[in-house]
Amino acid sequence: MRSWSLKWRLSLLAALGISIVLVLAGFGFSWLYRNHVERFVMTELNLHMDQLLGNVTLGADGKIVVEATLSDPRFEQPGGGMYWQIDVAGQDSLRSRSLWDDTIVIPTPPDTTEEDHAHILVLPNGQEIFSLEKKVIVDGQGGTEKSAVVTVGLDRSRVTNPVSEFLRAMLSGLAVTYALLLATMLALISFGLRPLRAVQRGIARLRTGEKIFDASGLPQEVTPLAEEVNALVAAGEHQLLQARQRASNLAHGLKTPLAVMQAIANDLRARKQTEAAQSIELNAGQMRDLVDRELTRSRMAQGVLVEKVRFVAVAERVLATMKRAPRGSSLSWRLDVPDNLQVRMEAVDLMELLGNLLDNARKHARSTVRTSHDGVFLIVEDDGAGVSDADLPMILKRGVRLDEKLPGSGIGLAIVSDLAEVYKLSLNVRRSELGGLAVVVGMKQI
Repeated sequence: MRSWSLKWRLSLLAALGISIVLVLAGFGFSWLYRNHVERFVMTELNLHMDQLLGNVTLGADGKIVVEATLSDPRFEQPGGGMYWQIDVAGQDSLRSRSLWDDTIVIPTPPDTTEEDHAHILVLPNGQEIFSLEKKVIVDGQGGTEKSAVVTVGLDRSRVTNPVSEFLRAMLSGLAVTYALLLATMLALISFGLRPLRAVQRGIARLRTGEKIFDASGLPQEVTPLAEEVNALVAAGEHQLLQARQRASNLAHGLKTPLAVMQAIANDLRARKQTEAAQSIELNAGQMRDLVDRELTRSRMAQGVLVEKVRFVAVAERVLATMKRAPRGSSLSWRLDVPDNLQVRMEAVDLMELLGNLLDNARKHARSTVRTSHDGVFLIVEDDGAGVSDADLPMILKRGVRLDEKLPGSGIGLAIVSDLAEVYKLSLNVRRSELGGLAVVVGMKQI
């Protein structure tokens, strides 16, 4: 399973982090605003309480009276939203006109004058109010006094409605803030990851033939990565050169033993020991073919750090060699390839691939070998006898020879398969329009 990209991981973390912060901020602002409104309400109720107590006196008949109306007109409007009530033992409750026929029922009246109570009460009509209750002592003439519980209330909707409106406005603001912060974070993430995309492009340019990764202009956090890539490329090139040098040394070292074995076989054949000579020649030939194949593999590039090569120039060199091979001069070699065609492959590997394909076609062709390229696929085909559909899947297997009468070890197409694997090229076989076999290699032009 392919993991998420670094950009999406950072974006998801940014979205999650911003969401958590804004949710906490929303709860915090809501709590602060509600507390602020409730403190403001209590301050307003205290002011109305003080104004009411300033107008409360004890009449000549010993009853508490309110001498004047309060300044807030809502106390005089039925259901106006502001209410007061004075409860005195042995006397009917005094109420503001705004209460009309309702009565404020106080569940726990204050017991002392130093004690204030604040409640959320429910009027008989179902209306909720914030209330402030105080116990006061009202002085009268002749030193008389009476205690009373004074209540001032405010319609709770006058508090909850502003809070609800604030919450709606705050949620809209937080949503806009979330979108702006997220867009900003995504832009910052994209900008911050831009050097990594530069690294990606630089590595891609290495695959197209550049020999060094240009680290100029990269941030200091990314520069070590570019330096390590350059070191890795240099090490790879050095190892490749060493491998090719060892392959060359091995080839020279094996020539003499194989020549000696061939000489022994010739000597045995001259002595009429044909069976022993054939055995030695067979084993020596297999050793030579296997050594050639492994040497070819060691000389292969790694499919990276390769420059583009002009296809026709390499093909003409290979064709010149093929024409000097047995039966080569008697065959018609057709090259149907655009003169400006270029492919991404080491020249030596392209020669190895074409050489094995054309040599295989030379061995089986009757009169014609055709090499063509349509911009996507390289096709090498001949007009030989071809193979049956049942045998087609067997051709690309290592060491398989469908025609034992022809010389060879059956590893030519196996080498082509190895090269295709290194360069990630598709490789298929099919019947040719010429009548023989067609080998198709997916090799796009550049």
